[in-house]
Amino acid sequence: MTAVALAAFLTGCNKPDNQQQGQQKTVEVSLEVTDIADNCATIKASLTSGSFHGARIIEMLPVGDVPAEVLASEIRLTDYVIENGAEIDAMPYEKTLTDVRIGSDMFTAVIVYDASGRAADAVYVQWTPAGLPDGWSTDNNPGELGEIEW
Repeated sequence: MTAVALAAFLTGCNKPDNQQQGQQKTVEVSLEVTDIADNCATIKASLTSGSFHGARIIEMLPVGDVPAEVLASEIRLTDYVIENGAEIDAMPYEKTLTDVRIGSDMFTAVIVYDASGRAADAVYVQWTPAGLPDGWSTDNNPGELGEIEW
């Protein structure tokens, strides 16, 4: 009698089948930093699959300020972006950074959330700024030697 009750209980449970589980879309994001020139850079983040349910981004940090374990583990990367990143309202996300200082590589990272509010994907990019060092300018010219009165 117990065996019959147990068998009826187990067959009556509402378990999701493999087809239902396959229908749930995972959320994935891509990140790129482009137009790196003249002390500027453009950050572009977009979903490659799934629907937008929230995201956080770290736009620019010197790589030396990012702990090494963050770069080695997706879990640590996710935690780091949650703690230090800014919220994104919509995807795709695009922002042009200006006054980017050269001299050290930069770190940009983004995470996206799934429908349950959990971080679903984390991506980072290391990039090298290009431009002129602080204080140097090609716009200002002190004049020609012949113009200077001695």
